[in-house]
Amino acid sequence: MVNITLYIAIDELCANAGINQEVILEVVEYGIATPQSGETLSEWIFDLESAHWIKKAIQLNQQLLLDWVAISLVIDLMKEKEKLKQENNQLKSRLSRFSRLL
Repeated sequence: MVNITLYIAIDELCANAGINQEVILEVVEYGIATPQSGETLSEWIFDLESAHWIKKAIQLNQQLLLDWVAISLVIDLMKEKEKLKQENNQLKSRLSRFSRLL
């Protein structure tokens, strides 16, 4: 199995999300996402998972008018929920294979 990771530059992310780089800087400062490379703000590159969470954070900020601290907490909870859901699906799959053996 081959793992492929796609990346997006900060200027493309900003254009796609309709925001400026300062918003991305705030998102990174609150630990919502982490750039994968780049020395300066204008050189930052994000993987698509980080880009997904950046867009979610911006939606929460715009739609619910939450501050970045609250958004960081909500995003952490959403990430944990997603992780638990994946683990649950894996366990269900294992259980299904096990029950077929019985």
